[in-house]
Amino acid sequence: MNDELVILGSGGGRHHIRTQYRATGGLLYKFNNIQSHIDPGPGAIVRINQYQEDPLKTELFIVTHGHVDHYSDLSAIIESSREILHDRNYNYYKKGTLITSTEVLKYISDYHLNMLEEIVRFKAGDTINYKAVRIIGTKTVHSPNNEGFGIKFELKDYSLAFTSDTMVYDGFSEEFSGCNILILNLLRPDFKRCRRHLCTDEVIPYLNKIDPPLNSLIITHFGSLMDSPRSAKNYVPNQVKKLQENTNIKNIIAAEDGLKLRIKEFLK
Repeated sequence: MNDELVILGSGGGRHHIRTQYRATGGLLYKFNNIQSHIDPGPGAIVRINQYQEDPLKTELFIVTHGHVDHYSDLSAIIESSREILHDRNYNYYKKGTLITSTEVLKYISDYHLNMLEEIVRFKAGDTINYKAVRIIGTKTVHSPNNEGFGIKFELKDYSLAFTSDTMVYDGFSEEFSGCNILILNLLRPDFKRCRRHLCTDEVIPYLNKIDPPLNSLIITHFGSLMDSPRSAKNYVPNQVKKLQENTNIKNIIAAEDGLKLRIKEFLK
């Protein structure tokens, strides 16, 4: 199995957008010889080149909601996924599928949308089959003004889910039952609660109720109170330790900018 995750940004929120103390480029998920780019925020096209990945290989584009740290580089990523834009008669070559909310489509030019083969308007609860992989929209409770979804991939040998930005909610644990790997957007450390995001202490009980237990948890999308010049220290390592000591999950890792993770290592 050659499936892989590439972290193009472990940061989220306006302070990391501004400073790039942690990058905000989203992540590449390579599965079944398909390269997808999830939530290409500010700097995504810079990071994909910095970490020696090939934007030409991207064929699936996923934007989970309309906040700038999740969609700002989408147009650049779409355009960079093809070497030739059009023929001599300016007929544009179509390539790729975009999965996103109806709201996000308002922020992307028709010029770039017309480069795509398919646009899938998606929301929590929706399901599509993409080249024999079942893709499911998971529930998020994030912003009352932005529709959004998490995303779950069900493959032959494993399943992987990405929470996107959300708070905990009734049914959170059940939403990820059956997942082997969960990528968790964890903005804040310990008990520092946020009305729109997760903190460590409040999510632990929900992680323990996922049945069967996850094989692996990857935490990412850290905010400025987790690690930045605004925080007292880098809280990420001790949040990993806290999760290891207080959950039933075998393998827990924190995302770092440029980190490349082989999926088979997270299924043990």
